[in-house]
Amino acid sequence: MSSATPRRIAVLGAGGFIGSHLVPALLARFDCSVEAIDTDLSKLGAHDPRLQRRLSRIQEPGLIDDVARRSDLIVSLTALCTPALYNTDPLAVIDASYNDLVPVVQSAARERARLIHLSTCEVYGRRALDLEGRAMERMSEHETALFLGPVDRERWTYACAKQLLERVIWAYGSRGELDFTIVRPFNVVGARMDFLPGIDGIGVPRVLASFMNALLRDQPLELVDGGRQRRSFIAVEEFVEGVVRIVARPEVANGRIFNLGNPRNDVSIRTLAEELASAYRAREPGARFAGFREVSAESFYGPGYDDTSERIPELSQAEALLEFRPSVTLSEMLPGIIDDYVRRYAPRIALASADAAPAPQREAVLA
Repeated sequence: MSSATPRRIAVLGAGGFIGSHLVPALLARFDCSVEAIDTDLSKLGAHDPRLQRRLSRIQEPGLIDDVARRSDLIVSLTALCTPALYNTDPLAVIDASYNDLVPVVQSAARERARLIHLSTCEVYGRRALDLEGRAMERMSEHETALFLGPVDRERWTYACAKQLLERVIWAYGSRGELDFTIVRPFNVVGARMDFLPGIDGIGVPRVLASFMNALLRDQPLELVDGGRQRRSFIAVEEFVEGVVRIVARPEVANGRIFNLGNPRNDVSIRTLAEELASAYRAREPGARFAGFREVSAESFYGPGYDDTSERIPELSQAEALLEFRPSVTLSEMLPGIIDDYVRRYAPRIALASADAAPAPQREAVLA
């Protein structure tokens, strides 16, 4: 079934943030063809004769079966992974993270294609607890319980759907019907991440994009519940390197779940906001800084929102089996991310602001 050198790789969700970095990395590392599938591939700047672009929704009849028949490896990145949607459009989130993806698992098993599926660190839930319910410092793939909030906290629809799909994948694999690896990303950041509302998307993007949106528009950076939540950020380049190592090492990666993150970059959201604002002012010394504003989770995300206080990945398995040791610090990541946002969005925001400005009043001139 699997080989260390896949000849035909299909990437579902190739046009998204991670996919736009992963596809070029796969082409650079392996002597293979890559089929990039998404509804929008504008972020995917790779140009290679081995790359096939396919604009399609994964729900298109016959698509997944066709892809599985022609692929040695399927990398599945598709999901609605914007927290603002989890409690405002929960049914769409459940469809995108579970119902739409069960056929991918079934087709991969039927056609004997290897599957690498990106899940989420959100499956660990509200906090790190061991199997007896005791607090843990880090989230471990096989020693941490999955502790979600109550049903009326709809924020957990995403985590619950992702967890259930993991269990489906595991059930196929444990019965010898599927070669698989499940990846749990921890707060991946980098260039081409997310959208900005009113420019190329609607709603509320993830936290770093929300902060950049505020900085570019001279608005206060809004800190939900004071920004006391903590996250462990990893550079997208290092995360992609971890996935590439999983692709290259099926003999150790098959049948496993891997955390991929950087515990050394464990900071509060307030600290992220402060460091981002400082780096932005260093790049744009003339820009006005509107400061910070504390808001409640309910006013920002709506009713039914809940959150994790801290997410720190345990990486011992990835270190031992993949030699995965991320080292890029948050302060090293931020300048490149800021450059990307300024280049992509500053001219468009300036143009939109100019278009929205009222026409100057002219004094009447008597003939």
